[in-house]
Amino acid sequence: MERIIGETNGIIRKIRLEAPLHFVWKIESYSTLLESKWNKIESGSFEVDGHKWKLTFFPNGNNNHKGEGYISLYLSISDTENPPLSLDLSVIFKFLVFDQIKGKYLTIQDSNEMCRFQWMKTEWGFCQLLPLGVFKDPSNGFLIDDRCIFGVDIFVVNGSAKKGESFSVVKPLTSANSYSFKIQNFSTLKKVGGVQSDDFVIEGITWKLELLLKEDSKGKDNVSLYLLVVSKQPDLKVYVNYKLRIVDQVNGNHLEKTDENGNVTSDGWGYRQFAPLTTINDKSRGFLVKDTLIVEVVINYVSVVKRLS
Repeated sequence: MERIIGETNGIIRKIRLEAPLHFVWKIESYSTLLESKWNKIESGSFEVDGHKWKLTFFPNGNNNHKGEGYISLYLSISDTENPPLSLDLSVIFKFLVFDQIKGKYLTIQDSNEMCRFQWMKTEWGFCQLLPLGVFKDPSNGFLIDDRCIFGVDIFVVNGSAKKGESFSVVKPLTSANSYSFKIQNFSTLKKVGGVQSDDFVIEGITWKLELLLKEDSKGKDNVSLYLLVVSKQPDLKVYVNYKLRIVDQVNGNHLEKTDENGNVTSDGWGYRQFAPLTTINDKSRGFLVKDTLIVEVVINYVSVVKRLS
């Protein structure tokens, strides 16, 4: 049973004991998530009524849609990257935020109830789900031990199985957050186009580095450098804040690029034009010593996702 506690700006808030019906999203290390500078994160996909869905959370609010000073949460249909023109689903959904002190859920729902998920609008939610001050106040129970728990009920038809996952952000120990890739006989790479490192594991995820030699639009050779994911759990997204580096073995003036956005792809991340090949071949820069190039990656933050049974 739900008890109404208020309605403001077309949003109905209630209190209930029952757990989320369709998906639970536990987010740990909230402070580290803020520190990582990722403005939003997405859950893995989950299925309800034969359709795949996902949640998107803005820990500091969606500032592009008047979410400053709040946390923002959205539900989107994720069947395909390009939804068909025929997509037209009428859905009633509500978000839940768990009060970890009282063991109850705050439910948040649009007073209009029905939302239409169509090809031109595949996402609905709340830019002002909760004020940040209310969310962070320990007495409210929403953020306890740096952990918060969200959920969603999606009413298309009844009877879907509940699924869930736990999302946390890890800052690897400095003694175990980097990998160095030594590339010998660098001058011969142009014949084969590139090279990949051996696999390496950081925070339970298997990675590898890839270096390619590619021409740009002006016909000049560039060094492309990528961080690739070799293996991860199916359907789970990976967020990473990382630094790629080509080592100056003589002067210590390394070439470095840092990606703080945590962009999610199925294959990996990197830079098509990391550095001109002429720069790498310049002996005064110290990148090539005895025809050997050293490439490194430092992983500053990485997401860890666990399925909840």
